[in-house]
Amino acid sequence: MANDGGGQTVTFESVDGPPPGVFDRMVSVLDSETKLRNLSIVSRERPASYRVRSYLSAQVVRGRTVIAWVWDVYDRDQQRTLRLSGEEQAGKAGRDATRDPWAAADDLVLRKIAQAGLSGLSGMINGTPAEPPPAPAPAGKRGPAVANADSPATSGSPNIAALGYTDH
Repeated sequence: MANDGGGQTVTFESVDGPPPGVFDRMVSVLDSETKLRNLSIVSRERPASYRVRSYLSAQVVRGRTVIAWVWDVYDRDQQRTLRLSGEEQAGKAGRDATRDPWAAADDLVLRKIAQAGLSGLSGMINGTPAEPPPAPAPAGKRGPAVANADSPATSGSPNIAALGYTDH
């Protein structure tokens, strides 16, 4: 990913958790989503305004595969400024899902994770306030999803919140 514009820059230091094939697809999705948002992404070796460390895990919950994710965002001084997190339903678990729940992590699920994380990250960088979460979907219906965000409270630092997406 090298979209080197001006202003605030971002680098992804790590995407931990997924197996190599899912990792490669996640990097590709992140690349395309950052270009759509005109985020200035630089190589890990270059100085950046913000550094993102991403963590993903896959598990089967009540017969459905769930991909949980966390993005920790650090500033130039290596202080965490934001934590974004959420869960994405990856579909009904098949017979082999308990051995490999990552098999359900398709491109749509990875794109939802990237969009949620990048929405929160963009909101922090641009100083746009988070929107209130949407109303819950009626029982049995899939609705919009919300990610949680928190930021460590430090003296003199604003409390930053951001929204992302997760399916329930």
